[in-house]
Amino acid sequence: MADHAGFVREATAADASSVAAIQAACWANDYSWPPEFFAAVKASDPEMQWTRAVIAPPGPGYRLLVATHESDVVGFAALAPSQDPDAQVGELEIVAWEVLPDHRGHGHGSRLLTALADHARSISASALNIWIAPEDESRRFVLQDAGFAPDSAHRTVQLDEGWGPGDLTVRQVRLSAAV
Repeated sequence: MADHAGFVREATAADASSVAAIQAACWANDYSWPPEFFAAVKASDPEMQWTRAVIAPPGPGYRLLVATHESDVVGFAALAPSQDPDAQVGELEIVAWEVLPDHRGHGHGSRLLTALADHARSISASALNIWIAPEDESRRFVLQDAGFAPDSAHRTVQLDEGWGPGDLTVRQVRLSAAV
């Protein structure tokens, strides 16, 4: 069966290079982080990390999905059990959710969220959580349209720990949705 516009499917190991490239392209487009950060991420072999996520997920709460346009992978989303200190049993976290800038606004992000929610329900999860930058209004708009709402949790994440000088921090807020 050929892929068609607007299709979401489970990722395969063959998608790992596309997922790594999408992640790099989206981060470079969306964030003004120093070049050293991007070089360190590339050196950490994200393609191999995404391959492992597909081949050997640690459990049923883990999932990597891709969004396609025709035969091209144009977005992806990754799900894992929530590691938040206040997480309840059954809460899952969207740990990655990216769509190439040229393909945004065509429903790929919403379809990825729907597929993640479907998976969450299939394993009897109770909620989905995602952390975003407070100023990321476009991401917040799509999430709120999908039923996510801020839950007052916030955090500061050191992104370059182990990769650089240790001073790249990002403030994030958590949005949650019951499934």
